[in-house]
Amino acid sequence: MSGATVVVVGRPTACAMRVAVVGAQHGHVQGLAQKILCEPGVELVAVAEAESSVRQDVAGVFGVPAVEDYRELLDGSIDAAILGPINAEKGRITSTCLEAGVHVLADKPAVTTHDDLDMVERAAKGRAQMSCALTERYSAPYRAAKLAIDAGEIGEIVSSVAHRPHKCRPANRPEWFFDRHLNGGAILDLCIHDIDVARWLHGEEPVAVAATQGNARFLEYSDFIDHAEVWLRFETGGCAFVRGSWLTPEEAPYHGDCQMWIEGTKGSIQIRTSAERSCTIDTGGTSKRLTEFSDQIGFGDRPRPNGVASDFCAAVRGETDLVTMCADVIASHRWALRARDAADNRTLVTEQSSGEPVGS
Repeated sequence: MSGATVVVVGRPTACAMRVAVVGAQHGHVQGLAQKILCEPGVELVAVAEAESSVRQDVAGVFGVPAVEDYRELLDGSIDAAILGPINAEKGRITSTCLEAGVHVLADKPAVTTHDDLDMVERAAKGRAQMSCALTERYSAPYRAAKLAIDAGEIGEIVSSVAHRPHKCRPANRPEWFFDRHLNGGAILDLCIHDIDVARWLHGEEPVAVAATQGNARFLEYSDFIDHAEVWLRFETGGCAFVRGSWLTPEEAPYHGDCQMWIEGTKGSIQIRTSAERSCTIDTGGTSKRLTEFSDQIGFGDRPRPNGVASDFCAAVRGETDLVTMCADVIASHRWALRARDAADNRTLVTEQSSGEPVGS
């Protein structure tokens, strides 16, 4: 990063991890950067963003140099990058960073096409760590559910249903957000969270997917997807239904009332994370409703109060494996892309086929 005066932000040490924001097109990246800076031994050294006004604004927030081309930082100036560019650009940028030996924490979705996912998968075989902000694996209600499932409290999982509505707030969104080819669509932008959670909680891989998607409310944006529904079938016959939308009314007191229900052979679990934060475990004879959670729940003796940021920094330092491994990022995005294919083509998509007509 020649010619730049590096302003140290965070909690530096003699061997600090030098981090840059690469792409600042979504507000999520600022939140991730703030969390990273809460970790010991981290310096934020630059913001790289192609759009001038965004670049200057975000660099000003953190008091660090602004760089137009992120590739200027791949000369050894940084150890890790937090990615928040236009969604369709993430795959290429992720691959370039990984190939340069720079660790990557990407906002979701990490990619928007199969080709980009293949490119990231190849680049991730090097020494650099790669993760994605699939944050529900760090959420205490979901971790409480995972512990109950792994302990056999509700028996074998038969099915799950996830509901992820959000507010759209069009006035606060950039133009690219409403372009499905730049954004990726609701399945990749919203349903990806619950596709990942379903794989994690069911404890197995899907074998088939069907999906629908459409634009019901924001008709002024002809290329926008404001709702999507995904059905996954798993190896042992269980299934998961995932729904994501941008249809939460603007007047609602919450951004979206995200919920999940898991049914097993001996009981059920309900998770809520937005309108309220709870995990209710019902085994017929007893019902246990958890509303108070420890940072340590589900993490054993290595609590991660800072969620994905703690996990990413610990993995980069070689202290622990990632909770959301790169293989999970790849697999969850692979099934999200297959789901979008199924919705686009009105097909059932399996691992073995590119799709067969629904109803055949």
